Amino acid sequence: MVTLFVLILTIIASFIQRVTGFGFGIFVMMFFPFFLPSYGESVMLSGLLAGTTAFLITISNMHYVRWRMMGIIVLFNVIASFLAIEYMSSLSNETLKRCLGVVLILIALYFLWGKNKSNKLFLSRWAQGIIGAISGIMGGMFAMPGPPVVLYCISSIDNKREYVVTLQAFSVIFNIFYTLFRTKVGFYSESTLLWWGAGLIGLMIGTSLGSRCSERISNQRLKQIVYIMMILSGIVAIA
Repeated sequence: MVTLFVLILTIIASFIQRVTGFGFGIFVMMFFPFFLPSYGESVMLSGLLAGTTAFLITISNMHYVRWRMMGIIVLFNVIASFLAIEYMSSLSNETLKRCLGVVLILIALYFLWGKNKSNKLFLSRWAQGIIGAISGIMGGMFAMPGPPVVLYCISSIDNKREYVVTLQAFSVIFNIFYTLFRTKVGFYSESTLLWWGAGLIGLMIGTSLGSRCSERISNQRLKQIVYIMMILSGIVAIA
């Protein structure tokens, strides 16, 4: 039953990702913690699937990656994520779900009513370090490293293709370390590979469906539906 659930949810998540460009990991983390046996297995599976998706995009577009701008972000992200994963291993599933609920609501509110994404900010090396650390905490504890790094890339990259592929490259590197750290603290289980395999099938189906429907569906309306779902999911997690 869990494997079937992972397959169906991954189809939906990858469909939304293909149509809107919206974060795959954020969507699946609205549901994984409520259906998988533990919160640790939820972030483990989410990270594996998100990293796999990002790898497939990055490997065929390597020449678009801005490698030189990644060093400080990656360094601080890895350090912060290691500490976050070590810390979360001592917390109960209920506490982690409530924390996740707060994060889901805040992210949804930001994207619904936050500043225009086209705004440019000057990001010093210290600012990059802070963004990397926040991203590491969010990635380590909630499998959602993306939002702070999106801010960094938007403020630093004008070319759309370079922006998209560099984001994916960040995700690949982050999730390699997250997977190692999560395995170390015992979040990997015998069922993880089975669920990952089902998720890969779901990724292929959802991406294919999204490619066929992307021109027929309103990106903005679909995003708004997802944001509202995030808020509702966050409220349920906190309650």
